[in-house]
Amino acid sequence: MANEHSHNEPFKELCAGYVLQALDEDERKAFEKMLENATEEQQRLYREMRSIANQPSFTKEPGETSESLKNRLINQLPSEEDDAGAEETASPPVPAVDEDPSSEKDGDEEEEEKEVEAFNWAAFSAAASFALLILSLSLLFYSFNLSSEINDQQAEITELTNELSQKEEILAILESQDVDMVLMSGLEINPDGYGKVIWDSENRRALLQVSNLPATPPDKEYQLWIIRNNEPVSAGVFAVNNTSNAFFKFEEMADARNDSTRAFAVTMEPEGGMPQPTGDMYLLGNMNRNGGGP
Repeated sequence: MANEHSHNEPFKELCAGYVLQALDEDERKAFEKMLENATEEQQRLYREMRSIANQPSFTKEPGETSESLKNRLINQLPSEEDDAGAEETASPPVPAVDEDPSSEKDGDEEEEEKEVEAFNWAAFSAAASFALLILSLSLLFYSFNLSSEINDQQAEITELTNELSQKEEILAILESQDVDMVLMSGLEINPDGYGKVIWDSENRRALLQVSNLPATPPDKEYQLWIIRNNEPVSAGVFAVNNTSNAFFKFEEMADARNDSTRAFAVTMEPEGGMPQPTGDMYLLGNMNRNGGGP
């Protein structure tokens, strides 16, 4: 009996680890081989360990190691005295073949664990895919907003650049020795319109600022005229898209001098301009309004 008890000790150790699923692959295979040739006593030990481990009260305590749990399982086995008494009143031994249902149950449990693990991975993959979709949409929305902000900033930069260019052109003209500014008023057809001509007669160039002029039709343009010796001379054409302030620069204007120029005028003409005014006059400014030439 003592020899049998000594022989069962290694079996107990492996059996406890097997029941608690704490064996590595090699140990598990070794124990399953031992279980195939187990004695009646070893089969009883295996059944008792499984019964104890499956009790709701037998759970792993926080911080408890696997080795400690195995020892606790072994210590809860019935003592040898209880085993001896049980052997006297025990019913005939159950053939090892009765364990086959349990073996099949173990296989079912392993299959269930694999299914649970597969389900967990599927759920994780679905959650990860959803998170990736949300992240992609967030990045797309951020990229769209950033692009809009960049476009707005580029438009502001373009507007500021144009304003700076206009100011530089005004300064360049104002630096000339002989500069006049002529104020232009709206006429009956458009009394709310007004404008300014900053005129550098020495270099034959001018800046025109207009406001509150109607937008030009597709087949029309405004034309600036220099009135000299009571005769209109074309200085160039321009188009207006809206009624806000607009600046236009005129280079290589007609040879007009202070002593011969009396006024500036703006008329609406066919696209490309005309040799002589044919349309309605929208703005007019006389030199004598600003103390210009005689």
